[in-house]
Amino acid sequence: MHYVLGAPGSGKSSLAPLLRTLLPGRVVLDWDALMEPAGTLAGWPVREHPDTWGPYSDLVRAVVGQLGSSPVVLLTVCTPDELRGWPPGRWLLLDCDDTTRRTRLAPRGDLAEATGAVADAASYRALGLPVVDTTSLPLPDAARRLAAALAGSDARGDG
Repeated sequence: MHYVLGAPGSGKSSLAPLLRTLLPGRVVLDWDALMEPAGTLAGWPVREHPDTWGPYSDLVRAVVGQLGSSPVVLLTVCTPDELRGWPPGRWLLLDCDDTTRRTRLAPRGDLAEATGAVADAASYRALGLPVVDTTSLPLPDAARRLAAALAGSDARGDG
């Protein structure tokens, strides 16, 4: 199991389809992928209702559990402390500089989200995880860099 932590704007959702191509033997699961259908079931957007975040985490955990022994790469906004009790695995931080993050998030039109994402990124950096920096990288290059980092942790036997 690999966990790829990244604040909004780091490139997780954009990289997911490319990673699926580069890592054909793994299940690449984007934490956000089930948000819309889960919100439909809940009757409101999961992102906007913190009381749904715990049950949403339980849903993603159930999906991971159903994958059995399949190697999983989970792209997430949750820290290791937030996912205690999940399957053991290797953690990486997907990051970019704050200017790039704001630029990537600008089309969403939510200044508060961008400000929160910059704050989240700072707290994630403080965790001391190995970093894959996507600043100034085109998506295909960022995907190759992340795939190589994931493969490198397998070669070391820590993933």
